[in-house]
Amino acid sequence: MLYSFFTIMPVFVNLFWFIILLLESKQNNSKRFLTIFFGVMIVNYTAHLLYFNKEYELYTIVDSIWVFTSLASYPLYYWYIRTLTTDVKIDLRRSWVLIPAFLVAVYSAIIYVLMSPQEIDTFIHGILYDEQGYHPPYSLLVRLQMFRLRLFQVIFVLQAILSLYFGLKLIREFHAKIKRYYSDIEGKDLNPIKWMMILMTFASFISSASSIFEKDYFIIHPFLLAIPSITHSIFLFGVGYVGYKQKFSIQYFMQEVNANDQQIAQHTTKLVSDLSVKEISRLNKGLQMLLKNKQIYTNPDLRLSDVALMLGTNRSYLSRLINDEMGTTFCELINDYRVKHAKSLLENSNEEISLDEIGSLSGFNSTSSFYRIFKEKTGLSPGKYRQNSLNQKTRTLSIND
Repeated sequence: MLYSFFTIMPVFVNLFWFIILLLESKQNNSKRFLTIFFGVMIVNYTAHLLYFNKEYELYTIVDSIWVFTSLASYPLYYWYIRTLTTDVKIDLRRSWVLIPAFLVAVYSAIIYVLMSPQEIDTFIHGILYDEQGYHPPYSLLVRLQMFRLRLFQVIFVLQAILSLYFGLKLIREFHAKIKRYYSDIEGKDLNPIKWMMILMTFASFISSASSIFEKDYFIIHPFLLAIPSITHSIFLFGVGYVGYKQKFSIQYFMQEVNANDQQIAQHTTKLVSDLSVKEISRLNKGLQMLLKNKQIYTNPDLRLSDVALMLGTNRSYLSRLINDEMGTTFCELINDYRVKHAKSLLENSNEEISLDEIGSLSGFNSTSSFYRIFKEKTGLSPGKYRQNSLNQKTRTLSIND
């Protein structure tokens, strides 16, 4: 009973998120693609279910399908990352990432078609299940299927490593892009997705370690099946939960950017054709005035396009000024001013103003972002900074007395 539960648990997890994402009323492209991912995983873990429950005839039919869905898992998740970070629309030209999965699956299917019933019986029972009574030398076709098993393991590990590397690269580039536009990226960053990518690689190592024993090892020692089953189920649930909660993507980013660019074009009658030295100077002075005199950084939802509209320029020119001339990003620039403002409030107030209020007055969107960014910039928490400031004042007063 417990053995059956462990074999079916990953199927239920995949089915749960497939239905939830399918019924999601406000689907975006990334969630649609994640739905496809879980659909493929349902097929994959159903094949696992058939294998571990010794459905020999059915597994013979689905073995090649299992090969495809297994080798498609990491490329599909990488493709999902692209829909979050790069591809506004699902680009079918990216389907080339599935070529290794397709080729190995077709290879497996062709060998199965060419094999005699006796050879299939030898491969399924003698190789995949390691049952007694089947000994080498094996026929050429059986050995070709055995080669497929080793080839599968190599490709699987390579895909996990490459998906992690290029997936994290896309996430870093996406973070850099939104930092150039938003003053606060909390709720917009893909850090949860990043950690799921890392956990996904960890899961691949568990799968690879499991393959050292071969899958039949878990049939011989059924309680050990709980280890990969629980690990994969937790991991898959995490993928579904993080993907379900992730609202922001390149799709929404580009929609907002385009809408704001149109607004700027409507309200700005004259734009210079290029960034001359004179224009750079004008924008720089205007930006400093907005930051120092009008304290625009206290607006927690401040965007690059908002500042561009105030300065009568476009987003690209202002971004070039901040990135190239000032050597920073819009997000970093605004947060520097917010932290400076918060430090002033912490130094010149006792505890009549709470730390949460100081964060809000300084333009931080939430207490968590205030604490995190303040510590990144100063090396101290806001509370510790205030305490140090009060101690310094006390020592100064003592010396003066």
